[in-house]
Amino acid sequence: MPFDHTPKGLVPRKRTSKQVMAEIKAKKIKYLDLQFMDVPGRTQHVSIPENMMEEDIFEVGVAKLDGSSIKGFAEIYESDMLLTPDPNTFATIPWGDERYPTARCICDIQWGFGKGRFSRDPRFIAQKAEEALRKAGFTD
Repeated sequence: MPFDHTPKGLVPRKRTSKQVMAEIKAKKIKYLDLQFMDVPGRTQHVSIPENMMEEDIFEVGVAKLDGSSIKGFAEIYESDMLLTPDPNTFATIPWGDERYPTARCICDIQWGFGKGRFSRDPRFIAQKAEEALRKAGFTD
């Protein structure tokens, strides 16, 4: 979970998809970079244009990932995957062409056709580890 640094310590940041969409409109974002980690630990991404940026992508996901093209993900017969952007990770990208303002979100990876989270998604593994630590009584 992303954190804001405050004088009191680390405080979880909560953003809604509505807030992110308002920021996208206000900043006239032209592209949204959907970022995720592959199994070997490299950052991968897929960019979508502004006409694909709708509030429901934060719940439903974006069907823009061919898992067979990512090392360690899936075979060709099971390669349809979704990227579900986490609104808490939204940030504008300060470099690049000013004519095409771009932002990014880190995504959860889902199997296509409603089959749930992709178990080898490094982000999912980290989230499960954080939950196990919380259940064991550890805190920040």
